[in-house]
Amino acid sequence: MKKLLSIILLLFSQFSFGQSFVPALSVSGMVSAKSAYVIKNDGTKIEGKVTSASLTNNILKTVTMKTSDGEKMKFKAEDIKQFAVVPKDLFKFEQSMTAGSIKELAGRDFADVVDQSHVYYEQAILPGKKNKFALMQLLNPGFDHVVKVYKDPNAKQTGGIGVAGVKVTGGIDKSYLVCDTGSNRAVLMEKKKYKKEAQKVIFDKCPEVFNKYYAGEKFQWKDFAEHVYVYDQLCADK
Repeated sequence: MKKLLSIILLLFSQFSFGQSFVPALSVSGMVSAKSAYVIKNDGTKIEGKVTSASLTNNILKTVTMKTSDGEKMKFKAEDIKQFAVVPKDLFKFEQSMTAGSIKELAGRDFADVVDQSHVYYEQAILPGKKNKFALMQLLNPGFDHVVKVYKDPNAKQTGGIGVAGVKVTGGIDKSYLVCDTGSNRAVLMEKKKYKKEAQKVIFDKCPEVFNKYYAGEKFQWKDFAEHVYVYDQLCADK
C-alpha cells in the first residue's frame, strides 16, 4: 500500500494543479522569520525581528518587533505602509509557469521573476464604500507591476485532491483582493464571477494584446496566477 501511494504521489508531483501565488504566512511563520522590517507611513524604516503579531478576523492588526539594539516597538496596521519578513524557509512555487511560450515572455523562468526572498504586507483599502484600510499579504511579488493580488482574509477554498485517503494537493482560494497599481482600493475577485468579470475588471489595460495571447482558450479560475503573470509581462509598459 505504501509503495503504491509513493508511486501515485510521484506521478502527481509531475503535474501542476493551478495557482502559483505566494503561500499565506501564519503568525508563527512571522515570529520564526529570520528578520523583518516595517516602513511607516512617513517613510521611516525599522528593521528587526518579529516577536508577536495579532490578527482580527484574519486581518493583521498589530506587529511587535525587537530591533538590533534590543528595543521593542509595537506598530498598528494603519501606521504601516509596508511590512516584510524574510521567512525561515524559502517558498517553493509550482512550476506551471516555466514552460513554453510563457517562459519566453520574459526570457527566464517564473521562479526567476517572482520575489521569493520576502513575504510582503501592504496597506490597501478594503472593498466597499467606506475607506477601511487593512494590511494585507501581497501574493504576487515580482510580477505586481500592473496589478497587485492580496490574500482575501475571508476566502473559502476549493477542494483538494486526495489519493487513498491522503490529501495530495490543497485547495485554492475562491477569492482574492486585487488592486490596480494606480490605486490602493481593492476589488473582490471571486471564482464564480471570474469568467464574466475578470477581463473587464482586472485585465483591461492592453486587452488587444492580452486577449490575443489567450485567443481560443478557456478563461479558468485555476489559471488566475498565470493570467496575472502574463498580464504583467505583456502590459507593464502599456
